[in-house]
Amino acid sequence: MVLSWRQLASLLGPPGPLPPLTAWLTTPQAGERRILLRAPQALTISRLDAVLTGGSSPSVSVSLRHGADVSAAGTAVTSTPLAVSSTTTGTTTSSLLNAQLPADHWLWLEITAVSGSPAAVAVVVAFS
Repeated sequence: MVLSWRQLASLLGPPGPLPPLTAWLTTPQAGERRILLRAPQALTISRLDAVLTGGSSPSVSVSLRHGADVSAAGTAVTSTPLAVSSTTTGTTTSSLLNAQLPADHWLWLEITAVSGSPAAVAVVVAFS
Protein backbone atom coordinates (compact mmCIF):
# COMPACT_ATOMS: atom_id res chain seq x y z
CA MET A 1 0.00 0.00 0.00
CA VAL A 2 1.42 3.37 -1.02
CA LEU A 3 0.87 6.23 1.44
CA SER A 4 0.54 9.85 0.43
CA TRP A 5 2.76 12.42 2.13
CA ARG A 6 -0.21 13.68 4.17
CA GLN A 7 -1.03 10.16 5.39
CA LEU A 8 2.59 9.49 6.31
CA ALA A 9 2.89 12.81 8.15
CA SER A 10 -0.26 12.03 10.15
CA LEU A 11 1.32 8.77 11.32
CA LEU A 12 4.38 10.66 12.57
CA GLY A 13 2.31 13.01 14.73
CA PRO A 14 2.60 16.77 15.14
CA PRO A 15 5.91 18.45 14.41
CA GLY A 16 8.21 19.02 17.37
CA PRO A 17 10.20 22.11 18.29
CA LEU A 18 12.81 23.40 15.91
CA PRO A 19 16.51 22.78 16.52
CA PRO A 20 18.50 25.80 17.75
CA LEU A 21 18.77 28.57 15.20
CA THR A 22 22.11 30.36 14.72
CA ALA A 23 22.65 33.78 13.16
CA TRP A 24 26.14 35.10 12.44
CA LEU A 25 26.56 38.80 11.64
CA THR A 26 29.95 40.11 10.57
CA THR A 27 30.89 43.70 11.44
CA PRO A 28 27.56 44.37 13.18
CA GLN A 29 26.20 47.90 12.89
CA ALA A 30 23.61 49.64 15.06
CA GLY A 31 20.24 49.55 13.33
CA GLU A 32 21.02 46.36 11.43
CA ARG A 33 18.10 43.91 11.19
CA ARG A 34 18.34 40.22 10.28
CA ILE A 35 15.25 38.10 9.62
CA LEU A 36 15.77 34.64 11.13
CA LEU A 37 12.64 32.68 10.25
CA ARG A 38 8.90 32.59 9.70
CA ALA A 39 7.37 30.27 12.29
CA PRO A 40 5.91 27.17 10.61
CA GLN A 41 3.88 26.54 13.79
CA ALA A 42 3.49 28.16 17.20
CA LEU A 43 6.91 28.07 18.90
CA THR A 44 8.27 28.81 22.35
CA ILE A 45 11.68 30.44 22.64
CA SER A 46 13.48 28.98 25.65
CA ARG A 47 16.91 30.63 25.58
CA LEU A 48 19.03 33.21 23.82
CA ASP A 49 22.84 32.94 23.64
CA ALA A 50 25.30 35.37 22.04
CA VAL A 51 29.06 35.77 21.74
CA LEU A 52 31.40 38.24 20.01
CA THR A 53 34.62 37.83 18.07
CA GLY A 54 37.43 40.33 17.58
CA GLY A 55 37.60 44.04 18.20
CA SER A 56 39.00 46.10 21.02
CA SER A 57 36.70 45.94 24.06
CA PRO A 58 33.75 44.99 21.85
CA SER A 59 30.14 45.34 22.94
CA VAL A 60 26.89 44.71 21.06
CA SER A 61 23.27 44.99 22.20
CA VAL A 62 20.83 42.65 20.46
CA SER A 63 17.04 42.77 20.49
CA LEU A 64 15.12 39.66 19.39
CA ARG A 65 11.65 40.56 18.07
CA HIS A 66 8.69 38.89 16.36
CA GLY A 67 5.56 39.93 14.54
CA ALA A 68 3.34 39.40 11.51
CA ASP A 69 4.84 42.44 9.74
CA VAL A 70 8.64 42.78 9.58
CA SER A 71 8.37 46.46 8.69
CA ALA A 72 6.70 47.17 12.05
CA ALA A 73 8.44 47.40 15.45
CA GLY A 74 7.33 43.90 16.46
CA THR A 75 7.16 42.40 19.94
CA ALA A 76 10.39 42.26 21.96
CA VAL A 77 11.25 38.80 23.30
CA THR A 78 13.28 40.24 26.20
CA SER A 79 12.43 43.27 28.33
CA THR A 80 15.70 44.99 27.35
CA PRO A 81 18.21 44.27 24.57
CA LEU A 82 20.74 41.56 25.40
CA ALA A 83 24.11 43.23 26.10
CA VAL A 84 26.99 41.11 24.82
CA SER A 85 30.60 41.95 25.62
CA SER A 86 32.23 38.52 25.97
CA THR A 87 34.51 37.04 23.32
CA THR A 88 35.01 33.85 25.33
CA THR A 89 32.00 32.56 27.27
CA GLY A 90 29.28 34.69 25.69
CA THR A 91 26.04 35.87 27.26
CA THR A 92 22.96 33.76 27.95
CA THR A 93 19.44 34.58 29.03
CA SER A 94 16.34 32.53 29.61
CA SER A 95 14.47 35.46 31.22
CA LEU A 96 12.12 36.03 28.33
CA LEU A 97 9.20 38.43 28.44
CA ASN A 98 7.38 37.34 25.25
CA ALA A 99 8.66 33.86 24.46
CA GLN A 100 5.55 32.70 22.57
CA LEU A 101 5.99 33.00 18.81
CA PRO A 102 2.64 32.50 17.01
CA ALA A 103 2.48 30.46 13.80
CA ASP A 104 3.28 32.50 10.67
CA HIS A 105 5.00 35.27 12.66
CA TRP A 106 8.43 36.43 11.60
CA LEU A 107 11.36 36.28 14.03
CA TRP A 108 14.18 38.78 13.61
CA LEU A 109 17.03 40.33 15.51
CA GLU A 110 18.06 43.95 15.61
CA ILE A 111 21.42 45.35 16.61
CA THR A 112 20.57 48.28 18.89
CA ALA A 113 24.08 49.42 19.89
CA VAL A 114 27.71 48.65 18.97
CA SER A 115 31.02 49.78 20.45
CA GLY A 116 34.62 48.68 20.14
CA SER A 117 34.32 47.47 16.49
CA PRO A 118 33.56 43.75 17.02
CA ALA A 119 34.43 41.50 14.08
CA ALA A 120 31.22 39.47 14.43
CA VAL A 121 28.38 38.48 16.71
CA ALA A 122 26.81 35.01 16.84
CA VAL A 123 23.30 34.65 18.24
CA VAL A 124 21.68 31.29 19.00
CA VAL A 125 17.94 30.99 19.63
CA ALA A 126 16.79 27.77 21.34
CA PHE A 127 13.21 26.52 21.22
CA SER A 128 11.35 24.20 23.59
